[in-house]
Amino acid sequence: MTYIHTKNTNSRTASIIGSCLRTAAVISILGLAVGGVQAQQIDYPSYHWKEPTYGAFLKELKTDFESKNPGVTIKDTFVPYTSYVDQMYIDITAGNAPDILTSLDPDFKRYIDADLLEPLDAYLEAAGYSIDDFIAPAQLAVKDGHIYGIPFLTNPRALFVNKKMLDKAGLPLPTNLEEFNKVVSALRDPSTQTFGVAISAQSGAPGMQFLEYAPYFASFGAKFFTEGKPTADTPEMIKALTFYKDIVDQGLVPKGAKFDIYRPMFMNGKIAMYVAGPFMGALTQSTNAETYSDLVTIPLQLGGGKPLTVTNYLAIPKNAKNKDASAKLLMTILQDDWQKRIVALTNTIPGRKGMVPDSILAENAWFKTFAELGDSATSYAPEGAEQYGSDIINIIGGHIERMLFTGVPAEQVSTEMQADLVKFIESK
Repeated sequence: MTYIHTKNTNSRTASIIGSCLRTAAVISILGLAVGGVQAQQIDYPSYHWKEPTYGAFLKELKTDFESKNPGVTIKDTFVPYTSYVDQMYIDITAGNAPDILTSLDPDFKRYIDADLLEPLDAYLEAAGYSIDDFIAPAQLAVKDGHIYGIPFLTNPRALFVNKKMLDKAGLPLPTNLEEFNKVVSALRDPSTQTFGVAISAQSGAPGMQFLEYAPYFASFGAKFFTEGKPTADTPEMIKALTFYKDIVDQGLVPKGAKFDIYRPMFMNGKIAMYVAGPFMGALTQSTNAETYSDLVTIPLQLGGGKPLTVTNYLAIPKNAKNKDASAKLLMTILQDDWQKRIVALTNTIPGRKGMVPDSILAENAWFKTFAELGDSATSYAPEGAEQYGSDIINIIGGHIERMLFTGVPAEQVSTEMQADLVKFIESK
Protein backbone atom coordinates (compact mmCIF):
# COMPACT_ATOMS: atom_id res chain seq x y z
CA MET A 1 0.00 0.00 0.00
CA THR A 2 1.29 3.45 -0.93
CA TYR A 3 1.62 5.98 1.85
CA ILE A 4 0.12 9.21 0.57
CA HIS A 5 0.43 12.48 2.39
CA THR A 6 -0.05 15.84 0.71
CA LYS A 7 0.39 18.32 3.57
CA ASN A 8 3.94 19.28 2.54
CA THR A 9 3.31 19.31 -1.24
CA ASN A 10 3.88 22.71 -2.80
CA SER A 11 2.25 22.01 -6.15
CA ARG A 12 -1.50 22.47 -6.16
CA THR A 13 -1.86 19.94 -8.94
CA ALA A 14 0.07 17.33 -6.98
CA SER A 15 -2.09 18.11 -3.98
CA ILE A 16 -5.30 17.52 -5.92
CA ILE A 17 -3.96 14.27 -7.38
CA GLY A 18 -2.77 13.14 -3.97
CA SER A 19 -6.15 13.97 -2.48
CA CYS A 20 -7.94 11.89 -5.11
CA LEU A 21 -5.61 8.95 -4.62
CA ARG A 22 -5.96 9.19 -0.87
CA THR A 23 -9.76 9.19 -1.14
CA ALA A 24 -9.62 6.14 -3.39
CA ALA A 25 -7.33 4.38 -0.95
CA VAL A 26 -9.68 5.11 1.92
CA ILE A 27 -12.66 3.75 0.03
CA SER A 28 -10.69 0.67 -0.96
CA ILE A 29 -9.37 -0.23 2.46
CA LEU A 30 -12.62 0.49 4.24
CA GLY A 31 -14.60 -1.50 1.71
CA LEU A 32 -17.21 1.26 1.51
CA ALA A 33 -18.08 1.57 -2.14
CA VAL A 34 -20.12 4.44 -3.54
CA GLY A 35 -23.57 4.20 -2.01
CA GLY A 36 -22.22 2.93 1.28
CA VAL A 37 -22.56 -0.42 3.01
CA GLN A 38 -26.13 -1.55 3.30
CA ALA A 39 -27.81 -1.97 6.66
CA GLN A 40 -24.80 -1.50 8.92
CA GLN A 41 -25.21 0.02 12.34
CA ILE A 42 -22.25 1.54 14.14
CA ASP A 43 -22.75 0.89 17.84
CA TYR A 44 -21.34 4.04 19.47
CA PRO A 45 -22.17 4.25 23.20
CA SER A 46 -20.75 7.28 24.97
CA TYR A 47 -21.24 9.66 27.87
CA HIS A 48 -20.75 12.48 25.36
CA TRP A 49 -24.11 12.17 23.61
CA LYS A 50 -26.03 14.24 26.17
CA GLU A 51 -23.32 16.77 26.98
CA PRO A 52 -24.23 20.24 25.65
CA THR A 53 -21.06 20.79 23.61
CA TYR A 54 -19.66 17.35 22.76
CA GLY A 55 -23.18 16.11 22.15
CA ALA A 56 -23.85 18.92 19.67
CA PHE A 57 -20.77 17.91 17.69
CA LEU A 58 -21.62 14.21 17.66
CA LYS A 59 -25.21 14.79 16.61
CA GLU A 60 -24.10 17.02 13.75
CA LEU A 61 -21.51 14.44 12.72
CA LYS A 62 -24.08 11.63 12.92
CA THR A 63 -26.55 13.45 10.67
CA ASP A 64 -23.93 14.31 8.06
CA PHE A 65 -22.26 10.89 8.09
CA GLU A 66 -25.51 9.00 7.72
CA SER A 67 -26.65 11.23 4.85
CA LYS A 68 -23.40 10.59 2.96
CA ASN A 69 -23.33 6.86 3.68
CA PRO A 70 -26.78 5.45 2.86
CA GLY A 71 -27.49 2.27 4.75
CA VAL A 72 -25.07 3.08 7.55
CA THR A 73 -26.52 4.36 10.83
CA ILE A 74 -24.93 5.39 14.11
CA LYS A 75 -26.53 4.02 17.26
CA ASP A 76 -26.15 6.90 19.71
CA THR A 77 -26.52 5.19 23.08
CA PHE A 78 -25.99 7.42 26.09
CA VAL A 79 -24.20 5.81 29.03
CA PRO A 80 -23.40 7.98 32.11
CA TYR A 81 -19.68 8.36 32.77
CA THR A 82 -20.08 6.98 36.29
CA SER A 83 -21.00 3.57 34.86
CA TYR A 84 -19.44 3.79 31.40
CA VAL A 85 -15.87 2.81 32.26
CA ASP A 86 -16.69 -0.43 34.06
CA GLN A 87 -19.52 -1.34 31.71
CA MET A 88 -17.39 -1.01 28.56
CA TYR A 89 -14.51 -3.04 29.94
CA ILE A 90 -16.84 -5.83 31.04
CA ASP A 91 -18.66 -5.84 27.69
CA ILE A 92 -15.48 -5.85 25.62
CA THR A 93 -13.71 -8.55 27.62
CA ALA A 94 -16.90 -10.65 27.50
CA GLY A 95 -17.01 -10.46 23.70
CA ASN A 96 -19.95 -8.05 23.58
CA ALA A 97 -18.02 -5.05 22.30
CA PRO A 98 -19.43 -1.86 20.82
CA ASP A 99 -18.06 -0.70 17.47
CA ILE A 100 -16.48 2.44 18.90
CA LEU A 101 -14.95 2.87 22.33
CA THR A 102 -14.50 6.21 24.06
CA SER A 103 -11.82 6.27 26.73
CA LEU A 104 -9.93 8.72 28.91
CA ASP A 105 -6.19 8.47 29.53
CA PRO A 106 -5.97 6.16 32.57
CA ASP A 107 -8.37 3.59 31.18
CA PHE A 108 -7.19 3.53 27.58
CA LYS A 109 -3.82 1.90 28.19
CA ARG A 110 -5.32 -1.17 29.83
CA TYR A 111 -7.33 -1.92 26.68
CA ILE A 112 -4.14 -1.79 24.63
CA ASP A 113 -2.14 -3.95 27.02
CA ALA A 114 -4.95 -6.51 27.14
CA ASP A 115 -4.89 -6.71 23.32
CA LEU A 116 -8.55 -5.72 23.07
CA LEU A 117 -8.26 -3.07 20.36
CA GLU A 118 -7.93 -3.13 16.59
CA PRO A 119 -4.73 -1.49 15.20
CA LEU A 120 -5.63 1.57 13.12
CA ASP A 121 -2.36 1.78 11.16
CA ALA A 122 -3.77 0.70 7.80
CA TYR A 123 -6.78 2.98 8.02
CA LEU A 124 -4.64 5.96 9.03
CA GLU A 125 -2.06 5.26 6.34
CA ALA A 126 -4.73 5.04 3.66
CA ALA A 127 -6.19 8.35 4.86
CA GLY A 128 -2.75 9.96 4.79
CA TYR A 129 -2.16 10.39 8.50
CA SER A 130 0.77 9.39 10.69
CA ILE A 131 1.49 9.71 14.40
CA ASP A 132 3.34 12.96 13.68
CA ASP A 133 0.07 14.58 12.68
CA PHE A 134 -1.40 14.19 16.15
CA ILE A 135 -1.05 16.11 19.39
CA ALA A 136 1.39 14.81 22.02
CA PRO A 137 -1.15 12.68 23.99
CA ALA A 138 -1.47 10.42 20.92
CA GLN A 139 1.70 8.66 22.06
CA LEU A 140 -0.37 6.98 24.77
CA ALA A 141 -2.22 5.14 21.99
CA VAL A 142 0.97 3.65 20.53
CA LYS A 143 2.43 0.26 21.41
CA ASP A 144 5.14 -1.65 19.55
CA GLY A 145 4.88 0.75 16.64
CA HIS A 146 1.12 0.33 16.19
CA ILE A 147 -1.57 2.96 16.76
CA TYR A 148 -4.63 1.71 18.62
CA GLY A 149 -6.69 4.86 18.88
CA ILE A 150 -6.97 8.47 17.83
CA PRO A 151 -7.13 11.44 20.18
CA PHE A 152 -10.66 12.73 19.69
CA LEU A 153 -10.08 15.90 21.67
CA THR A 154 -8.01 17.08 24.59
CA ASN A 155 -8.67 19.48 27.44
CA PRO A 156 -5.47 21.07 28.79
CA ARG A 157 -5.92 22.47 32.27
CA ALA A 158 -5.36 26.18 32.83
CA LEU A 159 -6.56 28.79 35.30
CA PHE A 160 -9.80 30.58 34.46
CA VAL A 161 -9.93 33.94 36.20
CA ASN A 162 -12.83 36.35 36.63
CA LYS A 163 -10.64 39.40 36.15
CA LYS A 164 -13.36 41.80 37.24
CA MET A 165 -13.37 40.24 40.72
CA LEU A 166 -9.60 40.56 40.99
CA ASP A 167 -9.57 44.12 39.65
CA LYS A 168 -12.22 45.15 42.15
CA ALA A 169 -9.99 43.88 44.96
CA GLY A 170 -6.87 45.46 43.44
CA LEU A 171 -5.22 42.08 42.89
CA PRO A 172 -3.03 41.10 39.93
CA LEU A 173 -3.32 37.85 37.99
CA PRO A 174 -1.40 35.29 40.08
CA THR A 175 1.93 34.20 38.63
CA ASN A 176 3.23 32.27 41.64
CA LEU A 177 2.04 30.51 44.79
CA GLU A 178 2.23 33.60 47.00
CA GLU A 179 0.07 35.67 44.66
CA PHE A 180 -2.36 32.79 44.21
CA ASN A 181 -2.81 32.38 47.97
CA LYS A 182 -3.37 36.11 48.32
CA VAL A 183 -6.28 35.99 45.88
CA VAL A 184 -7.74 32.91 47.57
CA SER A 185 -7.68 34.59 51.00
CA ALA A 186 -8.72 38.10 49.96
CA LEU A 187 -11.77 37.08 47.95
CA ARG A 188 -13.26 34.69 50.51
CA ASP A 189 -16.35 36.43 51.89
CA PRO A 190 -18.67 34.26 54.05
CA SER A 191 -21.34 36.99 54.12
CA THR A 192 -21.86 36.78 50.35
CA GLN A 193 -20.65 33.19 49.95
CA THR A 194 -18.00 34.20 47.45
CA PHE A 195 -14.66 32.41 47.08
CA GLY A 196 -11.28 33.07 45.57
CA VAL A 197 -11.03 29.56 44.14
CA ALA A 198 -12.90 26.27 43.81
CA ILE A 199 -11.29 22.86 44.13
CA SER A 200 -12.86 19.52 44.94
CA ALA A 201 -13.45 19.05 48.67
CA GLN A 202 -15.95 16.23 48.92
CA SER A 203 -15.87 12.51 49.53
CA GLY A 204 -16.52 9.76 47.00
CA ALA A 205 -16.17 9.61 43.20
CA PRO A 206 -12.34 9.41 43.25
CA GLY A 207 -12.03 9.44 39.47
CA MET A 208 -13.91 12.69 39.00
CA GLN A 209 -12.25 14.29 41.99
CA PHE A 210 -8.80 13.39 40.73
CA LEU A 211 -9.49 15.40 37.58
CA GLU A 212 -10.16 18.41 39.79
CA TYR A 213 -7.09 18.38 42.04
CA ALA A 214 -4.46 16.70 39.83
CA PRO A 215 -3.60 19.94 37.92
CA TYR A 216 -2.66 21.61 41.21
CA PHE A 217 -0.32 18.77 42.15
CA ALA A 218 1.25 18.83 38.70
CA SER A 219 1.80 22.58 38.92
CA PHE A 220 3.86 22.03 42.07
CA GLY A 221 5.92 19.46 40.17
CA ALA A 222 4.42 16.62 42.23
CA LYS A 223 3.96 13.30 40.42
CA PHE A 224 2.32 10.21 41.84
CA PHE A 225 4.36 8.08 39.43
CA THR A 226 7.56 8.76 37.52
CA GLU A 227 8.59 6.35 34.76
CA GLY A 228 6.39 3.65 36.26
CA LYS A 229 7.62 4.00 39.85
CA PRO A 230 5.64 5.54 42.74
CA THR A 231 6.91 8.99 43.74
CA ALA A 232 4.23 10.12 46.17
CA ASP A 233 6.63 11.04 49.00
CA THR A 234 8.71 13.76 47.35
CA PRO A 235 9.08 17.29 48.80
CA GLU A 236 6.95 18.56 45.91
CA MET A 237 4.18 16.14 46.82
CA ILE A 238 4.23 17.13 50.48
CA LYS A 239 4.06 20.79 49.48
CA ALA A 240 1.09 20.11 47.18
CA LEU A 241 -0.75 18.07 49.81
CA THR A 242 -0.15 20.76 52.44
CA PHE A 243 -1.49 23.46 50.14
CA TYR A 244 -4.59 21.41 49.41
CA LYS A 245 -5.28 20.55 53.05
CA ASP A 246 -4.76 24.14 54.20
CA ILE A 247 -7.25 25.76 51.84
CA VAL A 248 -9.89 23.16 52.69
CA ASP A 249 -9.27 23.35 56.46
CA GLN A 250 -9.49 27.15 56.38
CA GLY A 251 -12.84 27.11 54.58
CA LEU A 252 -11.39 28.84 51.53
CA VAL A 253 -13.18 26.56 49.06
CA PRO A 254 -16.82 25.37 48.90
CA LYS A 255 -16.37 22.36 51.18
CA GLY A 256 -18.54 19.37 50.42
CA ALA A 257 -19.80 20.86 47.15
CA LYS A 258 -19.66 18.77 44.00
CA PHE A 259 -18.29 20.25 40.80
CA ASP A 260 -21.83 20.50 39.43
CA ILE A 261 -22.46 23.01 42.22
CA TYR A 262 -19.28 25.07 42.25
CA ARG A 263 -18.98 25.28 38.47
CA PRO A 264 -22.29 27.21 38.29
CA MET A 265 -21.05 29.34 41.18
CA PHE A 266 -18.00 30.24 39.11
CA MET A 267 -20.12 30.94 36.04
CA ASN A 268 -22.34 33.23 38.12
CA GLY A 269 -19.53 35.34 39.55
CA LYS A 270 -19.32 33.76 43.00
CA ILE A 271 -15.87 32.21 42.51
CA ALA A 272 -12.91 34.13 41.11
CA MET A 273 -10.65 31.30 39.90
CA TYR A 274 -11.19 27.79 38.67
CA VAL A 275 -8.80 25.31 37.03
CA ALA A 276 -10.50 23.59 34.12
CA GLY A 277 -10.25 22.67 30.48
CA PRO A 278 -11.39 24.98 27.68
CA PHE A 279 -14.85 23.42 27.81
CA MET A 280 -15.45 25.72 30.77
CA GLY A 281 -15.32 28.73 28.46
CA ALA A 282 -18.10 27.33 26.31
CA LEU A 283 -20.21 26.49 29.35
CA THR A 284 -19.77 29.98 30.81
CA GLN A 285 -20.58 31.64 27.50
CA SER A 286 -23.86 29.76 27.27
CA THR A 287 -24.74 30.36 30.92
CA ASN A 288 -23.71 33.90 31.86
CA ALA A 289 -22.61 36.43 29.26
CA GLU A 290 -21.50 38.94 31.91
CA THR A 291 -19.09 36.51 33.60
CA TYR A 292 -17.90 35.30 30.20
CA SER A 293 -16.91 38.84 29.21
CA ASP A 294 -14.72 39.07 32.32
CA LEU A 295 -12.84 35.77 31.76
CA VAL A 296 -9.13 35.52 31.13
CA THR A 297 -6.95 32.42 31.26
CA ILE A 298 -3.37 31.87 32.32
CA PRO A 299 -1.27 28.79 33.06
CA LEU A 300 -1.53 27.62 36.67
CA GLN A 301 1.82 28.56 38.21
CA LEU A 302 2.34 27.26 41.73
CA GLY A 303 5.75 25.63 41.25
CA GLY A 304 7.95 24.23 38.52
CA GLY A 305 5.63 21.56 37.16
CA LYS A 306 4.04 21.08 33.74
CA PRO A 307 0.35 21.52 32.95
CA LEU A 308 -1.88 18.47 32.60
CA THR A 309 -4.38 17.56 29.95
CA VAL A 310 -7.30 15.16 29.83
CA THR A 311 -7.68 13.42 26.48
CA ASN A 312 -10.61 11.51 25.05
CA TYR A 313 -9.55 8.68 22.73
CA LEU A 314 -11.63 6.85 20.18
CA ALA A 315 -10.84 3.24 19.28
CA ILE A 316 -12.31 0.16 17.65
CA PRO A 317 -12.48 -3.00 19.77
CA LYS A 318 -10.91 -6.06 18.19
CA ASN A 319 -14.21 -7.95 18.33
CA ALA A 320 -16.33 -5.06 16.99
CA LYS A 321 -18.90 -6.12 14.41
CA ASN A 322 -18.55 -3.23 11.94
CA LYS A 323 -14.88 -2.28 11.89
CA ASP A 324 -14.66 -0.78 8.41
CA ALA A 325 -17.71 1.46 8.79
CA SER A 326 -16.46 2.51 12.23
CA ALA A 327 -13.01 3.26 10.84
CA LYS A 328 -14.54 5.43 8.16
CA LEU A 329 -16.33 7.41 10.87
CA LEU A 330 -13.03 7.90 12.74
CA MET A 331 -11.25 8.99 9.56
CA THR A 332 -14.11 11.41 8.89
CA ILE A 333 -13.58 12.98 12.31
CA LEU A 334 -9.93 13.55 11.38
CA GLN A 335 -10.80 15.58 8.28
CA ASP A 336 -9.94 19.27 8.43
CA ASP A 337 -13.52 20.54 8.46
CA TRP A 338 -14.57 18.26 11.32
CA GLN A 339 -11.41 18.96 13.32
CA LYS A 340 -12.17 22.66 13.15
CA ARG A 341 -15.81 21.97 13.94
CA ILE A 342 -14.71 20.27 17.17
CA VAL A 343 -13.09 23.52 18.24
CA ALA A 344 -16.07 25.64 17.23
CA LEU A 345 -18.68 23.52 19.01
CA THR A 346 -16.80 22.22 22.04
CA ASN A 347 -14.06 24.78 22.72
CA THR A 348 -11.53 21.97 23.08
CA ILE A 349 -8.32 21.08 21.22
CA PRO A 350 -8.84 18.49 18.44
CA GLY A 351 -6.63 15.46 17.85
CA ARG A 352 -4.64 16.78 14.91
CA LYS A 353 -2.02 19.51 15.25
CA GLY A 354 -2.67 22.94 13.82
CA MET A 355 -6.45 22.58 13.60
CA VAL A 356 -7.46 25.52 15.82
CA PRO A 357 -8.83 28.18 13.44
CA ASP A 358 -7.36 31.67 13.69
CA SER A 359 -10.91 33.02 13.79
CA ILE A 360 -11.55 31.17 17.05
CA LEU A 361 -8.48 32.74 18.64
CA ALA A 362 -9.47 36.19 17.37
CA GLU A 363 -12.98 35.90 18.80
CA ASN A 364 -12.02 34.21 22.08
CA ALA A 365 -8.85 35.70 23.56
CA TRP A 366 -9.04 33.33 26.55
CA PHE A 367 -8.68 30.31 24.21
CA LYS A 368 -5.10 31.21 23.24
CA THR A 369 -3.72 29.77 26.49
CA PHE A 370 -5.24 26.36 25.73
CA ALA A 371 -4.12 26.40 22.10
CA GLU A 372 -0.56 26.99 23.29
CA LEU A 373 -0.79 24.17 25.86
CA GLY A 374 -2.57 21.71 23.59
CA ASP A 375 0.47 19.91 22.23
CA SER A 376 2.78 20.21 25.24
CA ALA A 377 0.60 19.37 28.24
CA THR A 378 1.13 15.91 29.68
CA SER A 379 -1.44 13.21 30.42
CA TYR A 380 -3.02 13.19 33.85
CA ALA A 381 -2.72 9.39 33.96
CA PRO A 382 0.04 8.00 36.24
CA GLU A 383 3.26 8.14 34.22
CA GLY A 384 4.47 4.70 33.16
CA ALA A 385 1.59 2.95 34.92
CA GLU A 386 -1.29 4.23 32.82
CA GLN A 387 -2.80 0.77 32.42
CA TYR A 388 -3.47 0.70 36.16
CA GLY A 389 -4.80 4.25 36.20
CA SER A 390 -8.23 3.58 37.68
CA ASP A 391 -6.89 1.42 40.50
CA ILE A 392 -4.12 3.89 41.29
CA ILE A 393 -6.53 6.83 41.33
CA ASN A 394 -8.77 4.94 43.77
CA ILE A 395 -5.79 4.42 46.10
CA ILE A 396 -4.81 8.07 45.87
CA GLY A 397 -8.41 9.19 46.41
CA GLY A 398 -8.71 7.21 49.62
CA HIS A 399 -5.65 8.90 51.09
CA ILE A 400 -6.78 12.35 49.95
CA GLU A 401 -10.12 11.84 51.70
CA ARG A 402 -8.38 10.84 54.94
CA MET A 403 -6.28 13.98 54.78
CA LEU A 404 -9.20 16.31 54.06
CA PHE A 405 -11.80 14.84 56.42
CA THR A 406 -10.09 12.93 59.23
CA GLY A 407 -7.26 15.28 60.12
CA VAL A 408 -4.35 13.12 58.94
CA PRO A 409 -1.30 15.39 58.35
CA ALA A 410 -0.12 15.90 54.79
CA GLU A 411 3.33 14.41 55.41
CA GLN A 412 1.84 11.27 56.94
CA VAL A 413 -0.53 10.91 53.98
CA SER A 414 2.41 11.23 51.62
CA THR A 415 4.33 8.46 53.37
CA GLU A 416 1.39 6.09 53.64
CA MET A 417 0.24 6.72 50.10
CA GLN A 418 3.72 5.95 48.80
CA ALA A 419 3.76 2.68 50.72
CA ASP A 420 0.39 1.63 49.32
CA LEU A 421 1.36 2.53 45.76
CA VAL A 422 4.61 0.57 46.05
CA LYS A 423 2.71 -2.42 47.41
CA PHE A 424 0.19 -2.17 44.59
CA ILE A 425 2.73 -1.95 41.80
CA GLU A 426 4.77 -4.84 43.26
CA SER A 427 1.65 -6.99 43.08
CA LYS A 428 1.42 -6.53 39.31
